[in-house]
Amino acid sequence: MNLETTLNNLLKEGKIKKQKTDTAYLNNLLAAAHRNFEAAILLMDKVEEAAYKLVYDGLLQIGRVILLLNGYRPDDGQQHKTTFLVAGEMLGEEYHDLISKIQKFRIKRNDFIYEAKGLISKAETDAIFNTSRDFWHRVRIYLENKNSQLKLFRDL
Repeated sequence: MNLETTLNNLLKEGKIKKQKTDTAYLNNLLAAAHRNFEAAILLMDKVEEAAYKLVYDGLLQIGRVILLLNGYRPDDGQQHKTTFLVAGEMLGEEYHDLISKIQKFRIKRNDFIYEAKGLISKAETDAIFNTSRDFWHRVRIYLENKNSQLKLFRDL
């Protein structure tokens, strides 16, 4: 199934909606993601759960930028899941493994937040942070090619 068919199906299912967004809003989301990553670095090795959640929020904000840049937003009761699903489709097959990892981090976060299942370990925090670095490095190139007016931060 191609991207257009997938997007049309998601629109019909009510999982996404079309939305126009200006560059200033996208830049604000990117700046917020960067602040979340920077704050997570400060908390690494101190408060794993907080660092994990900050990195996750940064990933989610970047995912939302991808959707909004392409004229869509999630519109269902599973907005985080839908954001990463659609962002993965928009980015293409070469991002499949990264998106799968991010979806696992999403499930872990949900379990921690909503089910109070276990703690988040240092290894899990390190894993989400390393994945976020890889994801940002690759997505940054995608975003540069889509809109040269985006204010993209360099490294994590």
